[in-house]
Amino acid sequence: MPTSHTAFAADRRAILRSAILLVGGIAIAPELLAATGPTFFSPSERAQLDLLCETMIPTTDTPGAIAAGVPAFLDTLMANWASPKSRAHIQGVIASLARAAEADTGKPLAALSAAERADWLARRDSALLAAKDPAYRQFKQLVLTGYYYSEAGATQELRYELVPGAWEPSIPVTADTRSWAA
Repeated sequence: MPTSHTAFAADRRAILRSAILLVGGIAIAPELLAATGPTFFSPSERAQLDLLCETMIPTTDTPGAIAAGVPAFLDTLMANWASPKSRAHIQGVIASLARAAEADTGKPLAALSAAERADWLARRDSALLAAKDPAYRQFKQLVLTGYYYSEAGATQELRYELVPGAWEPSIPVTADTRSWAA
């Protein structure tokens, strides 16, 4: 049984891995990876991936996941970087979500309206995160990583200043205040 000390050590390792990925992610921006074209997912998997990514991060006043190149980023990541185990996990998540959508709603994922997909995915997301499904958590983390490392995610969804100006110790926070990009 892990102690709280070993649990913290595991979390620290995860943070360090994410920091390393951040450095690599900045060097290899999602838009650059996406420029190589789809190479891993089948056309039907890619269509489902597009729907899932855009449902997770829809276009609002900022670009959504598709405009940010997240599905293409994941496609290239799976083709050129992921281990066979990770590839199988991600393909399994996409297939299981597509099957679950049809079982839960009676319609294929593509036949659902954007609002129906968002409602269904929110419920499914809560259940999978509560169950601590490792494959789904990996999938969701990759979608979010691809988005927030993209130019659109880092500069439009988040605030970004290449050279920050004066230090402001206190700024008003409003509903329009965005988080800072790393």
